[in-house]
Amino acid sequence: MKTRIRTSRTGAAGFTLIEISIVSAILMIVIGSLTMMAQASDRAFSTGATIAHLESRASATMSQIIRELAIAQNTAVLRPDGAVIDYVQAVDFVAGDPVLTLPRRLAFEYEAGEIDDGIDNNGNGLIDEGLVVLTEDVGAPTERRRVLTRWVSELLQGEIDNGIDDNGNGLIDERGFTMVQSGETITVLLSLQKQGPGNRLLNRSSVTSIRLRN
Repeated sequence: MKTRIRTSRTGAAGFTLIEISIVSAILMIVIGSLTMMAQASDRAFSTGATIAHLESRASATMSQIIRELAIAQNTAVLRPDGAVIDYVQAVDFVAGDPVLTLPRRLAFEYEAGEIDDGIDNNGNGLIDEGLVVLTEDVGAPTERRRVLTRWVSELLQGEIDNGIDDNGNGLIDERGFTMVQSGETITVLLSLQKQGPGNRLLNRSSVTSIRLRN
């Protein structure tokens, strides 16, 4: 007697070209979405870090200015453009009379390589930006200059150079560092600016008032 052995073959069906194409397209979409999310997250982080830096610098600079002007005499001379103030400080009293420092100055100055021409001369993405500079012992052999902050925008936030009070603060085309005097009170306005992701300009401003000493 002959014994028949039956064999069976189980075939495993492969993916078709259409199925592979669909899977590949889905994977590309997923990877693209993840890449876009990562890029957006990086931009948001970079923007937040830049804004935080501007806020920190504005706050620190204002604190230094307050310390300077809080003991300045009311003989301080504020120039018409509001960007420079010359003053002396009372640092002590002898027999009822104040002991005064040599002249000091707070001023807006253009950043190295920049001039007032509406062009980004130093190639850092900012136009006609400046510094807040404190000069001690003005005109004396001991004269010293100290930069309180960089990244000062040429004009205060909200202003454009058009002869109009664009930001509604009563001033026209004022600089990013401007001081306004009313009697013995000096109001200080400061706007800082840096370039963020995508060449977007980010701004932060601060305002404070100080009363000069008699």
